[in-house]
Amino acid sequence: MSPSVLNYIILCLFLMPFQLRAQWSKTIHQSVALPDTLTRFSIQSHTSFDTVYWIGSDIILETNVSMSGTKESVFEFFIVSDRYQWKLVNEGNWLLKTVNASMNKLQDVTEQVKIKMYIPEYFQHSLDSFFVRTPLKD
Repeated sequence: MSPSVLNYIILCLFLMPFQLRAQWSKTIHQSVALPDTLTRFSIQSHTSFDTVYWIGSDIILETNVSMSGTKESVFEFFIVSDRYQWKLVNEGNWLLKTVNASMNKLQDVTEQVKIKMYIPEYFQHSLDSFFVRTPLKD
């Protein structure tokens, strides 16, 4: 047996105990319609997000989810369980929040969530996560 083949076999045997964990990733897009009479709303998020203003009339959410240290089936369960879906509700004030953010985190699983929100340009950022409709210009 040649030394290069023997070195290759030894390397493979040495690396066998180190399991490579896959990283799963998916980008989810969602549109949230805003009522025509809406003048203000706030955003409730446990994750930081980037805001981009655009000329449309709906809020568009682009959520990029990455997860490692778990099986693909667990990752897919998190995706289909509405963990990353958003809804606009009226709780005294209009509030944009996630549908099912209270799902527990799994031990030894790394989850990264990056959110980009496209907000209609006629809303302006007022306070921390509060947006107010500005009057239309003539």
